[in-house]
Amino acid sequence: MAAARRRRRPARSGWTEAHVRRLFWRAGFGATPAETRRWAARGRAATLKWVVDGGPGPRLRGSPPTVKGRPLDPVNEYGHDVLWWLDRMVRSQRPLVEKMTLFWHDHFATADQDTPLMLAQNTALRRGALGSFRGLLGAVTRDPAMQLFLSLANSDKRAPNENYARELMELFTLGSGYSERDIREAARALTGWEARYANDKFQGIRFNGEAHDPGSKRIFRRSGRFGTDDVLDLVVAHPKHAPFLVTKLWTFFVAEPPRRATVRSLAALYRRSGLRIKPVVRAILSHPSLYRSLSAPDMVKSPVVLVAGALRATGQGVHNDDWVWLLSTMGQTLFQPPSVAGWEWGAAWMSSNSMRARFDFANVMLDEPRLKVPDDSGNPRLGAADQLRRASAATGAPWLSARTRAALMSLAAGSYRDLKADDDGGRRNRATLLERSLRHLMLAGPDAQLH
Repeated sequence: MAAARRRRRPARSGWTEAHVRRLFWRAGFGATPAETRRWAARGRAATLKWVVDGGPGPRLRGSPPTVKGRPLDPVNEYGHDVLWWLDRMVRSQRPLVEKMTLFWHDHFATADQDTPLMLAQNTALRRGALGSFRGLLGAVTRDPAMQLFLSLANSDKRAPNENYARELMELFTLGSGYSERDIREAARALTGWEARYANDKFQGIRFNGEAHDPGSKRIFRRSGRFGTDDVLDLVVAHPKHAPFLVTKLWTFFVAEPPRRATVRSLAALYRRSGLRIKPVVRAILSHPSLYRSLSAPDMVKSPVVLVAGALRATGQGVHNDDWVWLLSTMGQTLFQPPSVAGWEWGAAWMSSNSMRARFDFANVMLDEPRLKVPDDSGNPRLGAADQLRRASAATGAPWLSARTRAALMSLAAGSYRDLKADDDGGRRNRATLLERSLRHLMLAGPDAQLH
């Protein structure tokens, strides 16, 4: 009987805590120590299913966000929109949905619009994050924040505005394979959308057939009396679209460039699925390339991933508005991408100024309730290994390279060399400083920047 039970037990060989940490960082905002242990025990298939499909229960878990003891007011208070989304990243039980919402926010980069419109767009991106790309593209094209940002609203047949048509092809769907004529003709097909106002207040977007150019257009060597949906159908049917989109999805999750065969395989899967996003993301998260070099992470955490991940790992809620200015100084303010092209990722996050801000971030983290080290609370009787274990437990058991671990061990072991053995007060004070230093280095040292 025991042998039969062992045979029925799912095989979990080759799936370790290191795999879980890699998956949870790339597909979300890191794993807590408890999540790491639980999903390593559950195995690869169960972990991937939970990450991609989600599970039962509430989508947000934990205490709601506050500032100075009061609930957030994202519409009226500066920075509360940033804190509102940061909180979702920290408390979400569907981290992949939030990570994909971040991806689409960068892909369909929109800024400088009224907060209610940006929050509504964010909700639309979340709703379509893993569904049909064609459906999401249609929603974004009709989205008021996007229409105002790229001047699609009020583009009239007498003077078609080319902004949206250009970015639709260059940044949103193709990257290449189109001509200036294709852009001009698509701009004609996209005319007719108007912004409505009453008493100087925005009332939404409507389509006015009188402002639309009904004439024949020629796009991608096809002719017809094209309108908005026709243009969207044409760009997603273009042979450049599938490789363009799956490559961009791949580079969001995997540091090494995809091989041509991988792009072909993912593009074929994307087309077979009816241009659905989830099957492609599932394939990328299952790919061996995602799990290469587990002992040497090679993708730089963006500022929001760094902050959300640290709060999540250490069990902190969002109750501090310092995260707003810290994210800004690090170079990533949610709802304010720098241009329609979005943010630069990878090593571009690591300027001298932003790295200083990442150290400031760790200082603020050390004032959080579960991370604060009170004066004179250090324990000089703990050995170097125990000091490291204590700091690691407080900071959410972050990944440390062998080199970093050795350096921290050396720091801990040599902390009292200049003090006399009977200097109890001095040794206790030094132990306190050591504990703060170890926690800070685990939160802001070189290893903390990578996942």
